[in-house]
Amino acid sequence: RRVARIHARIADRRRDHLHKLTTRLVRENQTVVIEDLSVRNMLRNRSLARAISDAAWSDFRGMLEYKAQWYGREVIAVDRFFPS
Repeated sequence: RRVARIHARIADRRRDHLHKLTTRLVRENQTVVIEDLSVRNMLRNRSLARAISDAAWSDFRGMLEYKAQWYGREVIAVDRFFPS
């Protein structure tokens, strides 16, 4: 139970940080452009897999999109091969 409580606390902190970050980004910007990455292929890299999974990029993108709709902002997902 103690370990489960610690894991739950860490998950809550990460989720809270994502909510604060996405809210700040959407409030400060009219348009947010993100790169559409292939996370599945990136997880094949053994040395980066855990860090990429912990970052919760799909949760970040989902929060960013629904908060942009709330605030009347625009989120654009650019293809990973787009020359930027």
